[in-house]
Amino acid sequence: MREASAPWSLLASHWEDLFPLRPARVEMALRLAPEGTRCLDAGCATGSLCRALAARGREAHGLDLEPAFLEAGRARAAAEGTPVVWHEAGLLDLARAAGDLRFRLVTCLGQTLPHLLEDAAWLDFFRQARSVLEPGGTLAVQVVSDAGLAVGAGRDLPPLRCGGGILARRRTRVSETEAAFETVFTADDGREARGRVRHRVMDPAGAAALLREAGLAPGGPWADESGAPFTAASAGWILAGVREA
Repeated sequence: MREASAPWSLLASHWEDLFPLRPARVEMALRLAPEGTRCLDAGCATGSLCRALAARGREAHGLDLEPAFLEAGRARAAAEGTPVVWHEAGLLDLARAAGDLRFRLVTCLGQTLPHLLEDAAWLDFFRQARSVLEPGGTLAVQVVSDAGLAVGAGRDLPPLRCGGGILARRRTRVSETEAAFETVFTADDGREARGRVRHRVMDPAGAAALLREAGLAPGGPWADESGAPFTAASAGWILAGVREA
């Protein structure tokens, strides 16, 4: 999925400063997964959500394809004393990584899911998520909205700063179905990490149809983790698909 591989080891050490865990994200997950239940964050990066859930009495699992993120997550979890089970795997290896485990909640948040560029891949992931959910369990997915971006147009997103550098971001709509997301992280010591990935452009209706095809009952869309209503002006959207049986 990556067109240019950024040195993630450089970004991983700054990830949670650049993308701090939003309290609303934690509260959403806590609502969907009662204390004592098992949760999995697919595309967990350094596992900030996993650690927050583990600290609040959930059995937390984190899945990510990037070893540098998982290494940073393990170190943070060990320092905090929060037990997290880590799985090094991609989204389409979810069922294999989970094995016989069943979850009350599977999350795929941020800009993780759009890395899957074809509808068939989204459907595959949704079906795998359903297979690892217990009856009544929920898959919560989040996607950035490109509704206001015309084909060929781009926009610079606000730069993100941390103690170690600055992350510049740009999003360009390259077709009706794809966008390019470019990042440049410039560390204070002069090192630079560049990344360019392709993202699937998807609207909530299209994703909801795929959830239904996978056997999940969709709820939403919401603009964010707080449950605010989704509108054409929203920066992104969230759907929650429930396994009813």
